Amino acid sequence: MKVKKFYGNDNYDVVTKIRGELGPNAVILHQKKVKPKGLLGIFKRSVVEAVAAIEDVPSPVRNRNILNMAKAQEQYLRKKVALKSGNKGLEKEINDIKSMLSTVIDQIENANTPKPSNNSGDIKDSYIYNVFLENEVDEDLIPILLEDYNWDTEQLQSGDKKIVKDFLAQIMPSDISNNDMGLDSKVIFFIGPTGVGKTTTIAKLAANYSLEKGLKIGLISADTYRIAAVEQLKVYSDILNIPLEVIYSPDEIHDAINRLNDRDIIMVDTAGRSHKNHEHMQELVFLLDKVKDKGVYLVISSTTKNSDLKNILDRYSFLKDYKIIFTKLDEVDTYGSILNIAMTEPSFLSYITTGQSVPDDIEIITSSKILDMLLGEFQYD
Repeated sequence: MKVKKFYGNDNYDVVTKIRGELGPNAVILHQKKVKPKGLLGIFKRSVVEAVAAIEDVPSPVRNRNILNMAKAQEQYLRKKVALKSGNKGLEKEINDIKSMLSTVIDQIENANTPKPSNNSGDIKDSYIYNVFLENEVDEDLIPILLEDYNWDTEQLQSGDKKIVKDFLAQIMPSDISNNDMGLDSKVIFFIGPTGVGKTTTIAKLAANYSLEKGLKIGLISADTYRIAAVEQLKVYSDILNIPLEVIYSPDEIHDAINRLNDRDIIMVDTAGRSHKNHEHMQELVFLLDKVKDKGVYLVISSTTKNSDLKNILDRYSFLKDYKIIFTKLDEVDTYGSILNIAMTEPSFLSYITTGQSVPDDIEIITSSKILDMLLGEFQYD
Protein backbone atom coordinates (compact mmCIF):
# COMPACT_ATOMS: atom_id res chain seq x y z
CA MET A 1 0.00 0.00 0.00
CA LYS A 2 1.32 3.44 -0.95
CA VAL A 3 0.58 6.18 1.63
CA LYS A 4 1.27 9.88 1.14
CA LYS A 5 0.39 13.21 2.75
CA PHE A 6 -1.12 16.02 0.64
CA TYR A 7 -1.86 19.72 1.29
CA GLY A 8 -4.37 22.01 -0.42
CA ASN A 9 -6.12 25.35 -0.01
CA ASP A 10 -9.48 23.61 0.45
CA ASN A 11 -11.10 20.17 0.20
CA TYR A 12 -11.55 20.37 -3.57
CA ASP A 13 -7.93 21.38 -4.08
CA VAL A 14 -6.50 18.56 -1.97
CA VAL A 15 -8.82 15.92 -3.52
CA THR A 16 -7.71 17.04 -6.99
CA LYS A 17 -4.06 16.59 -6.02
CA ILE A 18 -4.72 13.14 -4.58
CA ARG A 19 -6.58 11.94 -7.67
CA GLY A 20 -3.91 13.43 -9.95
CA GLU A 21 -1.07 11.52 -8.27
CA LEU A 22 -2.66 8.35 -6.85
CA GLY A 23 -5.58 7.96 -9.22
CA PRO A 24 -9.37 7.69 -8.73
CA ASN A 25 -9.11 4.57 -6.53
CA ALA A 26 -7.16 6.37 -3.79
CA VAL A 27 -8.67 6.39 -0.31
CA ILE A 28 -8.46 9.35 2.10
CA LEU A 29 -7.44 7.98 5.51
CA HIS A 30 -7.40 11.25 7.46
CA GLN A 31 -8.19 14.90 6.81
CA LYS A 32 -7.94 18.08 8.91
CA LYS A 33 -7.22 21.81 8.76
CA VAL A 34 -3.70 22.84 9.82
CA LYS A 35 -1.60 25.99 9.98
CA PRO A 36 1.41 26.14 7.62
CA LYS A 37 4.66 25.22 9.38
CA GLY A 38 7.33 27.74 10.34
CA LEU A 39 7.39 30.99 12.27
CA LEU A 40 5.39 32.84 9.64
CA GLY A 41 2.78 30.09 9.53
CA ILE A 42 0.76 31.67 12.33
CA PHE A 43 0.00 34.61 10.06
CA LYS A 44 -1.11 32.47 7.13
CA ARG A 45 -4.47 30.98 6.30
CA SER A 46 -5.11 27.39 7.39
CA VAL A 47 -4.71 24.67 4.76
CA VAL A 48 -6.26 21.22 4.42
CA GLU A 49 -3.97 18.28 5.23
CA ALA A 50 -5.00 14.86 3.95
CA VAL A 51 -3.39 11.44 4.23
CA ALA A 52 -4.28 9.23 1.25
CA ALA A 53 -3.41 5.68 0.26
CA ILE A 54 -3.66 3.41 -2.75
CA GLU A 55 -3.41 -0.38 -2.83
CA ASP A 56 -0.41 -1.76 -4.74
CA VAL A 57 -1.75 -3.37 -7.94
CA PRO A 58 0.35 -5.82 -10.02
CA SER A 59 1.50 -4.33 -13.31
CA PRO A 60 -0.31 -5.34 -16.50
CA VAL A 61 2.86 -7.08 -17.75
CA ARG A 62 3.13 -9.21 -14.62
CA ASN A 63 -0.57 -10.04 -14.78
CA ARG A 64 -0.23 -11.07 -18.41
CA ASN A 65 2.72 -13.38 -17.65
CA ILE A 66 0.88 -15.06 -14.79
CA LEU A 67 -2.18 -15.49 -16.95
CA ASN A 68 -0.20 -17.11 -19.78
CA MET A 69 1.54 -19.46 -17.35
CA ALA A 70 -1.77 -20.51 -15.83
CA LYS A 71 -3.30 -21.21 -19.22
CA ALA A 72 -0.24 -23.23 -20.32
CA GLN A 73 -0.44 -25.29 -17.14
CA GLU A 74 -4.12 -25.95 -17.77
CA GLN A 75 -3.41 -27.19 -21.31
CA TYR A 76 -0.67 -29.49 -20.00
CA LEU A 77 -3.05 -30.98 -17.44
CA ARG A 78 -5.67 -31.58 -20.11
CA LYS A 79 -3.15 -33.74 -22.01
CA LYS A 80 -2.31 -35.63 -18.82
CA VAL A 81 -5.97 -36.38 -18.30
CA ALA A 82 -6.25 -37.77 -21.83
CA LEU A 83 -3.20 -40.05 -21.31
CA LYS A 84 -4.17 -41.22 -17.82
CA SER A 85 -7.92 -41.42 -18.27
CA GLY A 86 -7.98 -44.88 -16.67
CA ASN A 87 -6.66 -43.65 -13.35
CA LYS A 88 -9.68 -42.23 -11.47
CA GLY A 89 -7.65 -40.88 -8.54
CA LEU A 90 -5.26 -39.03 -10.78
CA GLU A 91 -8.13 -37.63 -12.84
CA LYS A 92 -9.84 -36.27 -9.70
CA GLU A 93 -6.61 -34.67 -8.51
CA ILE A 94 -6.05 -33.05 -11.90
CA ASN A 95 -9.64 -31.74 -11.97
CA ASP A 96 -9.15 -30.16 -8.54
CA ILE A 97 -5.97 -28.46 -9.74
CA LYS A 98 -7.79 -27.26 -12.87
CA SER A 99 -10.53 -25.76 -10.72
CA MET A 100 -8.00 -23.86 -8.64
CA LEU A 101 -6.21 -22.63 -11.76
CA SER A 102 -9.52 -21.45 -13.25
CA THR A 103 -10.16 -19.43 -10.11
CA VAL A 104 -6.72 -17.82 -10.38
CA ILE A 105 -7.30 -17.01 -14.06
CA ASP A 106 -10.70 -15.42 -13.29
CA GLN A 107 -9.21 -13.27 -10.51
CA ILE A 108 -6.38 -12.05 -12.75
CA GLU A 109 -8.74 -11.25 -15.62
CA ASN A 110 -11.09 -9.39 -13.25
CA ALA A 111 -8.13 -7.40 -11.91
CA ASN A 112 -7.31 -6.27 -15.45
CA THR A 113 -10.92 -5.34 -16.25
CA PRO A 114 -11.79 -1.68 -15.51
CA LYS A 115 -14.37 -1.47 -12.73
CA PRO A 116 -17.46 0.68 -13.23
CA SER A 117 -17.21 3.92 -11.31
CA ASN A 118 -18.87 3.94 -7.93
CA ASN A 119 -21.49 6.66 -7.81
CA SER A 120 -20.97 7.48 -4.13
CA GLY A 121 -17.24 7.78 -4.78
CA ASP A 122 -17.94 10.17 -7.66
CA ILE A 123 -20.12 12.23 -5.38
CA LYS A 124 -17.47 12.58 -2.69
CA ASP A 125 -14.87 13.57 -5.27
CA SER A 126 -17.12 16.12 -6.91
CA TYR A 127 -16.88 19.89 -6.89
CA ILE A 128 -20.35 20.39 -5.42
CA TYR A 129 -19.72 17.89 -2.59
CA ASN A 130 -16.71 19.94 -1.54
CA VAL A 131 -18.70 23.17 -1.83
CA PHE A 132 -21.15 21.72 0.69
CA LEU A 133 -18.34 20.59 3.01
CA GLU A 134 -16.62 23.98 2.82
CA ASN A 135 -19.88 25.68 3.79
CA GLU A 136 -20.48 23.26 6.69
CA VAL A 137 -23.75 21.98 5.30
CA ASP A 138 -25.33 19.35 7.56
CA GLU A 139 -23.60 16.05 6.72
CA ASP A 140 -26.93 14.22 6.95
CA LEU A 141 -28.37 16.56 4.33
CA ILE A 142 -25.58 16.27 1.74
CA PRO A 143 -26.41 12.69 0.62
CA ILE A 144 -30.04 13.70 0.21
CA LEU A 145 -29.10 16.66 -1.97
CA LEU A 146 -26.66 14.66 -4.09
CA GLU A 147 -28.28 11.25 -4.33
CA ASP A 148 -32.01 11.82 -4.23
CA TYR A 149 -32.03 14.44 -6.98
CA ASN A 150 -30.47 12.37 -9.82
CA TRP A 151 -27.28 14.26 -10.58
CA ASP A 152 -25.69 13.18 -13.84
CA THR A 153 -21.93 12.66 -14.28
CA GLU A 154 -21.34 16.05 -15.86
CA GLN A 155 -23.08 17.89 -13.03
CA LEU A 156 -21.26 15.89 -10.36
CA GLN A 157 -17.77 16.39 -11.72
CA SER A 158 -18.14 19.86 -13.17
CA GLY A 159 -16.45 22.80 -11.53
CA ASP A 160 -18.59 25.12 -13.62
CA LYS A 161 -20.51 27.22 -11.11
CA LYS A 162 -23.28 27.96 -13.61
CA ILE A 163 -24.02 24.24 -14.13
CA VAL A 164 -24.06 23.65 -10.37
CA LYS A 165 -26.17 26.74 -9.68
CA ASP A 166 -28.72 25.91 -12.40
CA PHE A 167 -29.21 22.43 -10.99
CA LEU A 168 -29.40 23.54 -7.35
CA ALA A 169 -31.95 26.17 -8.34
CA GLN A 170 -34.27 23.35 -9.40
CA ILE A 171 -34.17 21.63 -6.01
CA MET A 172 -34.41 24.71 -3.78
CA PRO A 173 -37.83 25.06 -2.11
CA SER A 174 -40.09 27.55 -3.82
CA ASP A 175 -41.51 29.01 -0.59
CA ILE A 176 -38.34 30.74 0.61
CA SER A 177 -39.68 34.24 0.97
CA ASN A 178 -40.56 36.84 3.53
CA ASN A 179 -44.26 36.90 4.36
CA ASP A 180 -43.98 40.46 5.65
CA MET A 181 -45.09 39.49 9.12
CA GLY A 182 -45.36 43.12 10.10
CA LEU A 183 -48.43 43.51 7.91
CA ASP A 184 -50.11 40.42 9.40
CA SER A 185 -49.44 41.05 13.10
CA LYS A 186 -49.50 44.39 14.81
CA VAL A 187 -47.18 43.36 17.65
CA ILE A 188 -43.86 41.79 16.67
CA PHE A 189 -41.41 40.33 19.19
CA PHE A 190 -37.70 40.03 18.48
CA ILE A 191 -36.10 37.24 20.48
CA GLY A 192 -32.84 35.30 20.45
CA PRO A 193 -29.47 34.74 22.15
CA THR A 194 -27.34 37.55 23.51
CA GLY A 195 -25.12 39.55 21.18
CA VAL A 196 -26.81 38.64 17.91
CA GLY A 197 -27.83 42.21 17.03
CA LYS A 198 -31.55 42.29 17.86
CA THR A 199 -31.67 46.01 18.69
CA THR A 200 -29.84 47.08 15.52
CA THR A 201 -32.02 44.75 13.44
CA ILE A 202 -35.17 46.31 14.93
CA ALA A 203 -33.86 49.76 14.02
CA LYS A 204 -33.26 48.68 10.42
CA LEU A 205 -36.77 47.24 10.01
CA ALA A 206 -38.38 50.17 11.81
CA ALA A 207 -36.66 52.57 9.45
CA ASN A 208 -37.68 50.52 6.39
CA TYR A 209 -41.31 50.25 7.45
CA SER A 210 -41.45 53.91 8.42
CA LEU A 211 -39.48 55.60 5.64
CA GLU A 212 -40.14 53.29 2.69
CA LYS A 213 -43.64 51.93 3.43
CA GLY A 214 -44.99 54.96 5.25
CA LEU A 215 -46.22 52.95 8.24
CA LYS A 216 -46.50 54.30 11.76
CA ILE A 217 -44.12 52.35 13.99
CA GLY A 218 -43.96 52.10 17.78
CA LEU A 219 -41.15 50.55 19.85
CA ILE A 220 -41.19 48.75 23.19
CA SER A 221 -38.00 47.82 25.04
CA ALA A 222 -38.28 44.88 27.42
CA ASP A 223 -34.49 44.59 27.61
CA THR A 224 -33.90 46.37 30.91
CA TYR A 225 -31.07 43.96 31.77
CA ARG A 226 -28.79 46.08 29.59
CA ILE A 227 -29.01 49.83 30.04
CA ALA A 228 -27.11 50.28 26.79
CA ALA A 229 -29.85 48.44 24.89
CA VAL A 230 -32.53 50.91 26.01
CA GLU A 231 -30.27 53.87 25.27
CA GLN A 232 -29.42 52.51 21.82
CA LEU A 233 -33.08 52.03 20.94
CA LYS A 234 -33.86 55.52 22.32
CA VAL A 235 -31.31 57.05 19.93
CA TYR A 236 -32.93 55.32 16.96
CA SER A 237 -36.44 56.28 18.08
CA ASP A 238 -35.40 59.94 18.36
CA ILE A 239 -33.77 59.95 14.91
CA LEU A 240 -36.76 58.26 13.27
CA ASN A 241 -39.30 60.20 15.35
CA ILE A 242 -40.82 56.93 16.59
CA PRO A 243 -42.35 56.65 20.10
CA LEU A 244 -40.60 54.30 22.54
CA GLU A 245 -42.04 52.61 25.63
CA VAL A 246 -39.90 50.84 28.25
CA ILE A 247 -41.35 48.04 30.39
CA TYR A 248 -39.74 46.44 33.45
CA SER A 249 -41.98 43.39 33.83
CA PRO A 250 -44.19 41.26 31.55
CA ASP A 251 -47.30 42.58 33.27
CA GLU A 252 -46.62 46.06 31.83
CA ILE A 253 -46.75 44.93 28.20
CA HIS A 254 -50.49 45.52 27.68
CA ASP A 255 -50.37 49.09 29.01
CA ALA A 256 -47.44 49.85 26.71
CA ILE A 257 -49.31 48.38 23.73
CA ASN A 258 -52.40 50.44 24.59
CA ARG A 259 -50.32 53.62 24.67
CA LEU A 260 -49.09 52.79 21.17
CA ASN A 261 -52.52 51.79 19.91
CA ASP A 262 -52.45 54.34 17.08
CA ARG A 263 -49.35 52.66 15.55
CA ASP A 264 -49.56 50.31 12.56
CA ILE A 265 -46.78 48.08 13.89
CA ILE A 266 -45.32 47.74 17.39
CA MET A 267 -41.85 46.17 17.65
CA VAL A 268 -40.78 44.65 20.97
CA ASP A 269 -37.09 44.33 21.81
CA THR A 270 -36.50 41.54 24.35
CA ALA A 271 -33.45 40.70 26.44
CA GLY A 272 -30.96 38.23 25.00
CA ARG A 273 -31.59 34.77 26.37
CA SER A 274 -29.27 31.76 26.38
CA HIS A 275 -31.18 28.68 25.24
CA LYS A 276 -29.27 26.75 27.92
CA ASN A 277 -30.63 28.87 30.80
CA HIS A 278 -33.97 27.34 31.77
CA GLU A 279 -34.99 30.19 34.12
CA HIS A 280 -34.36 32.91 31.53
CA MET A 281 -36.20 30.94 28.86
CA GLN A 282 -39.20 30.60 31.17
CA GLU A 283 -39.23 34.38 31.64
CA LEU A 284 -39.33 34.81 27.87
CA VAL A 285 -42.14 32.29 27.52
CA PHE A 286 -44.10 34.17 30.20
CA LEU A 287 -43.66 37.48 28.34
CA LEU A 288 -44.68 36.00 24.96
CA ASP A 289 -47.75 34.34 26.45
CA LYS A 290 -49.01 37.76 27.55
CA VAL A 291 -49.79 38.69 23.92
CA LYS A 292 -51.91 36.26 21.93
CA ASP A 293 -52.00 37.94 18.53
CA LYS A 294 -48.33 38.48 17.71
CA GLY A 295 -45.51 37.82 15.29
CA VAL A 296 -42.11 36.54 16.37
CA TYR A 297 -38.71 36.97 14.78
CA LEU A 298 -35.95 34.69 16.10
CA VAL A 299 -32.68 36.55 15.51
CA ILE A 300 -29.62 34.30 15.09
CA SER A 301 -26.02 35.17 14.25
CA SER A 302 -24.62 33.56 11.10
CA THR A 303 -21.51 32.78 13.15
CA THR A 304 -23.49 30.18 15.13
CA LYS A 305 -22.19 26.63 14.67
CA ASN A 306 -24.58 24.20 13.03
CA SER A 307 -24.73 21.99 16.13
CA ASP A 308 -25.58 25.01 18.30
CA LEU A 309 -28.18 26.15 15.78
CA LYS A 310 -29.93 22.80 16.04
CA ASN A 311 -30.01 23.10 19.84
CA ILE A 312 -31.36 26.66 19.67
CA LEU A 313 -34.16 25.72 17.26
CA ASP A 314 -35.01 22.73 19.42
CA ARG A 315 -35.22 24.95 22.50
CA TYR A 316 -37.55 27.39 20.72
CA SER A 317 -39.81 24.60 19.44
CA PHE A 318 -42.49 25.79 21.87
CA LEU A 319 -43.26 28.57 19.38
CA LYS A 320 -46.03 27.68 16.96
CA ASP A 321 -44.99 30.14 14.28
CA TYR A 322 -41.95 32.33 13.85
CA LYS A 323 -39.43 33.64 11.34
CA ILE A 324 -35.64 33.57 11.45
CA ILE A 325 -33.39 36.55 10.79
CA PHE A 326 -29.74 35.64 10.18
CA THR A 327 -27.42 38.48 11.20
CA LYS A 328 -23.70 39.23 10.69
CA LEU A 329 -23.29 37.66 7.27
CA ASP A 330 -20.37 40.05 6.80
CA GLU A 331 -18.49 38.15 9.53
CA VAL A 332 -18.65 34.63 8.08
CA ASP A 333 -17.24 32.66 5.14
CA THR A 334 -19.60 29.67 5.37
CA TYR A 335 -23.34 29.65 4.80
CA GLY A 336 -24.36 26.03 5.29
CA SER A 337 -26.56 26.82 8.28
CA ILE A 338 -28.83 28.91 6.04
CA LEU A 339 -29.08 26.12 3.45
CA ASN A 340 -29.84 23.62 6.21
CA ILE A 341 -32.85 25.71 7.27
CA ALA A 342 -33.85 26.35 3.64
CA MET A 343 -34.05 22.64 2.87
CA THR A 344 -35.82 21.58 6.08
CA GLU A 345 -37.95 24.57 7.17
CA PRO A 346 -37.97 27.04 4.25
CA SER A 347 -40.93 29.02 5.59
CA PHE A 348 -38.85 30.01 8.63
CA LEU A 349 -36.48 32.22 6.62
CA SER A 350 -37.03 35.94 6.33
CA TYR A 351 -34.15 38.44 6.45
CA ILE A 352 -30.37 38.54 6.48
CA THR A 353 -28.27 41.42 7.76
CA THR A 354 -24.90 42.24 6.26
CA GLY A 355 -23.44 45.01 8.44
CA GLN A 356 -24.13 47.67 11.05
CA SER A 357 -25.49 50.42 8.80
CA VAL A 358 -29.07 51.54 9.58
CA PRO A 359 -31.32 51.25 7.67
CA ASP A 360 -29.34 49.75 4.79
CA ASP A 361 -27.65 46.48 5.70
CA ILE A 362 -30.70 44.21 5.69
CA GLU A 363 -32.17 42.14 2.84
CA ILE A 364 -34.98 39.68 2.23
CA ILE A 365 -33.49 36.22 1.77
CA THR A 366 -34.15 34.33 -1.48
CA SER A 367 -33.12 31.03 -3.05
CA SER A 368 -30.91 32.86 -5.50
CA LYS A 369 -29.03 34.63 -2.72
CA ILE A 370 -28.47 31.35 -0.87
CA LEU A 371 -26.95 29.81 -4.01
CA ASP A 372 -24.73 32.85 -4.51
CA MET A 373 -23.50 32.49 -0.92
CA LEU A 374 -22.60 28.83 -1.40
CA LEU A 375 -20.71 29.47 -4.63
CA GLY A 376 -18.89 32.56 -3.39
CA GLU A 377 -20.80 34.96 -5.63
CA PHE A 378 -22.93 36.75 -3.03
CA GLN A 379 -22.74 40.56 -3.18
CA TYR A 380 -24.40 42.81 -0.66
CA ASP A 381 -27.10 45.09 -2.04
